[in-house]
Amino acid sequence: MSHYNALWDVIAARVCQNSGITPEDISDSNSAAGNAAKQRIAQIFILEVLLAKHRKTYSTRYLPLSGEDALHHLIFKRTGWLPVEIRSLSFNDSLFVLAELFREENLPAGANDFILKCGLSARTCPTDDFSEKDWAPRENEALLSES
Repeated sequence: MSHYNALWDVIAARVCQNSGITPEDISDSNSAAGNAAKQRIAQIFILEVLLAKHRKTYSTRYLPLSGEDALHHLIFKRTGWLPVEIRSLSFNDSLFVLAELFREENLPAGANDFILKCGLSARTCPTDDFSEKDWAPRENEALLSES
């Protein structure tokens, strides 16, 4: 579970840095900005867990599906769209296409348990204003591949 903790912390630091949100905001359950940031962190965390699962199924040593390639391949497998169409999607649009996967039953139990301990608000918060730079797939991938 420590790899989940490391992944969450790296994503949280990046989201805070890109949006000017402090760790105190994230710790404050009454902070709208902190709750939105936690939701954004959870989105990226879940995406990384889903991509790690996808890589285990579809990557090979000849085509490891690193970084954005894993996201693009996952979208391709779900939609059948042309790669050029998939690569033109924004990060938020990619998440939108995959929204149905962001459910507890699609995650390993350990990931679900970890997310529950992170204290996400029961309310949903808008995350469209967050930076696409919040997602650093190669850095995040390395944290999960060590497990």
